[in-house]
Formats: sequence, structure tokens, C-alpha cells
Amino acid sequence: MVSKTLKVKMHMKMKICLLLAVALTIIAGCKYDGGGGAVAPLFEKWTVLTGLPCVDAPSNTELLNESGSLALFAGETAEDTTSNNDPNTPCLRNSLFLRRRKTDGSYQWRLILTTGSDWRTPNCIGTWCSCHTQCLKDNFFVHKARFASDGRHLWLVCNSGSCTFTVVCSYDVHDRIFRALIDGDDVEDAADGTILVKDKKFYPDDDRGAAWHDVWITPDGKVVREGEITLRGSDL
Repeated sequence: MVSKTLKVKMHMKMKICLLLAVALTIIAGCKYDGGGGAVAPLFEKWTVLTGLPCVDAPSNTELLNESGSLALFAGETAEDTTSNNDPNTPCLRNSLFLRRRKTDGSYQWRLILTTGSDWRTPNCIGTWCSCHTQCLKDNFFVHKARFASDGRHLWLVCNSGSCTFTVVCSYDVHDRIFRALIDGDDVEDAADGTILVKDKKFYPDDDRGAAWHDVWITPDGKVVREGEITLRGSDL
């Protein structure tokens, strides 16, 4: 027969094993749980995958977003400055830079996106995406940019080819795919896994002209939900 003391020891061992199994499951879930609560990979992991090292810091920089030791900046390359100083240039241009703060306190700069970048063009459905993606390759200007929660995308708001409205875009850092998604004034990750685009312009069927509202889209630009009207052109 198994003694009472041995039974207690066996019970304690089983309890400890169960607790360890639960703990390992929780740790694994922190790395990736398949949903919105997944912890995004460290951005430092893809720093080496993208961008051209810069000898000097860019000019006319503006901080757009920051995450830990990494920050996104709008700035100008020498080519941007030359183009902007040309009176015959129809639209201004700038570039997107990544700045990394090193352990010694110094900074490392990388050029991420600029006019003529060798990004890959997506398989767009319809002409809107392909047209604006190409226009931005011909004349790139970024107003806003932020790190996506998945650790591999950047969300951007850029000038359109006509320089009269702004376009929400995505950039897949790993696959180097740049895509014009939809018109809008701001973009961020939504809690349900969609992408929130703020202030998209549209024309309601009420003969009152243009209006603006927020929309939620998939990563390829498909609208899955629309918000209420936030502004009408007649109110401007």
C-alpha cells in the first residue's frame, strides 16, 4: 500500500506540475495569443531589415511617432531639398526616416521611404490604389506615420498625387510592400483588429454636398464599418 505521506508528496508534485503548465501557457500566450492582445515583436528586430543608413541626420525633421528606442521622422534628403527649392516643382516632397537611439546615447538614422523608393507594388484591385501608389512613388510627402501594433507595418498619411487631399497608406517593412489604402486624415489600429481611418470624405445621397466620417477598414483597404457624419461641407 502507498503510505499517506507518499500520497501527499505525489499530490504536491502533481499540483506543482499543473501550476508550471499553466504558467508556461500564460507565457506563451503573452508572446502570441492569435488576437488583439498579442504582444507585438520588438521593433528593433526589423531595424536591420529596412532602410539605408544615413551618414548625417536629415534636414527639416519632424517627429511623427516614437516607440522605445525607435522614432519615425519626416525629413528631407539632399534630393528633396533640391526639388523643393526648384520653383517649377508642382508639389513639395519629403522622406520618412527611422531614428534609433543606441545604448551609448548616440543616434542612428535610416532612410525608410522617399521619392523613387524601390518598394514593391501590391496587386491592387481597381485603379485608385495603383494610381495613388505610383503617384507617391513619383512624389513622396508624408504628413503622419505611426508604428502598427503587429510590429511589421507602418500606417501613414501622405499627400495625394494632386496635393489637394491626403491618402492613408500602409508599408509592410518585412515584404517592402507600399499600398495606398483610402483617402483620410488620420489612421490608427482599432481594438477589434481593423484599421481606423479618421475623416474620410464622401458624398451622401441628400444633395447637401460633401461630408466626412470615420471608417474602419481591413489591411487591404476594404471598408467594413462606417461611423456617423462628423462634418459637412456646408458647415465649413
